[in-house]
Amino acid sequence: MKKNTKKLLAISFMMVFIISTVTVVGAGYFHGNPQQTTPQAALTGTPEDNYSPDKRTTFCQSDNNTESTKYITEFKIPTLCTQPLAATTDPSGNVWFTETNTGNIAEFIPATNSFHEFDNPLWQKGEKSMMWGIYYAPDGNIWFSDSQHSLIWEFNTQLKNYSSFIFPKTTNQSESFPQMLKPDGSDMMVNDFTGRKIAVFGPDQSGTDLKTTNIISPGNYNFTSDMAVDSANKIWYTVWNYQLGGLLVSYDPQTSQFSNYTLPTGILAPNGLSIGPNGKIWLTDTASSMFVSFDPQSQQFMKYTTPPPQVSTYGNASGLIKTPITRPYWNQFDDQGRLWFNEQVANSMAVFDPAKESLVEYLVPSKNPNWSDCGNQTNCGVAQVLDFTVAHNKVWFPEWVENNIGVLDTTIPLPLTLNASTLAVTLHRGQNETVNVTVNPSEQLTGTVEILTQQTASAQDLAVTPTNETITLDKQKTIPVNLSADDFALAGTYKVVVAARYQDVTISQFVTVTIQ
Repeated sequence: MKKNTKKLLAISFMMVFIISTVTVVGAGYFHGNPQQTTPQAALTGTPEDNYSPDKRTTFCQSDNNTESTKYITEFKIPTLCTQPLAATTDPSGNVWFTETNTGNIAEFIPATNSFHEFDNPLWQKGEKSMMWGIYYAPDGNIWFSDSQHSLIWEFNTQLKNYSSFIFPKTTNQSESFPQMLKPDGSDMMVNDFTGRKIAVFGPDQSGTDLKTTNIISPGNYNFTSDMAVDSANKIWYTVWNYQLGGLLVSYDPQTSQFSNYTLPTGILAPNGLSIGPNGKIWLTDTASSMFVSFDPQSQQFMKYTTPPPQVSTYGNASGLIKTPITRPYWNQFDDQGRLWFNEQVANSMAVFDPAKESLVEYLVPSKNPNWSDCGNQTNCGVAQVLDFTVAHNKVWFPEWVENNIGVLDTTIPLPLTLNASTLAVTLHRGQNETVNVTVNPSEQLTGTVEILTQQTASAQDLAVTPTNETITLDKQKTIPVNLSADDFALAGTYKVVVAARYQDVTISQFVTVTIQ
């Protein structure tokens, strides 16, 4: 990999992966004039012209194909280089999404596998913007955010026209960054990512300025992230400084009172937030492989971790990646009480069942090698799945750098089951214990199964060692996993994940380990 390419990736990675915005080395990512940045001979008359020819495989698509697996099907968007980002579904099951490189709203109709892209005449040619938030309102109109231009847009699905409203800046703040959109009763909420507030607004807007009620974020934190409303109408969200931690915030609109809870150590970019059926708050940390629950009753956090990502997603051609992570981004619950999240650099969709403490990860088939350390490797990279939406048994997701819409069918049976002999272990310092994990094939498997472990304790406190790293699963097998607490281990309660990976799916079980 050339030095300049590595520099491009490093800068782009930091912005995309960590701070939830995107930049590109060189002038004119958000403000582009194709006539100035692209030679005349390279113009295509498509949104590809917003990028110079040498960057089109990085940001538009690495090839013209769509891929599929047993679980996931992809559909190519007809217009080149739209860069789809935020997605939602309507009551008919149609998928609506934003196109960050065109300013358009688009619709995918699963019944006919057809796309409708609606031209936005208010969008200036050559402009780009990360449009992270989308909301399908009860009246059938679609609202979406525009971070670059500090706008909130409304698309009338009947008249097929657009309206835009200027998102207000916070006093003493030089910029605003409207990001995610969530319902708050009949109103909507949007987090001002760099403007240190949550803004609430109603659907009846007029004029040019968005009329909002603002909740100013507490503390001196740079970022205000995702939000949700609980059954008592309290608004929960996170504020944080990258690598310095932050707070989980609860705001009561009735009393205007804040309750602040310090985030656990190691949670450095808590972007995603949702509330489960039992009232627990769930966070996803984009700077690690962790996701976290918070119980408002006990006021206790619990950290979980995913298994390591598949090598095909990060490549490691340079050999410099010693501890690959998955970077869980946004999250939401389905109608079965399961927590879904996108693992951005693991190129996967994941679903966690809080009742069973089990996790399933599905690998996205398309991969763009320009976003990973792939070198000359084939079938390597990530498609940049930056958002998703759950609709009953289907999970829909845009692929930002592959120009695809993907769908995961959750009704497809899994190839194996995994069960631990116990789900809770108590260890004293210096003590060992073995957990037997039974792996059973559900179908005839044609390849080996990889056994993986990961934990939220440090390796100095707890060693987790499976007796086998790969197995041929032609029948039920039991894998002993040894748990060993160090003589000077830090007391606490931790989660250990034991996983069985077969081809493009990884199935995991969590074991709670308490060190006394």
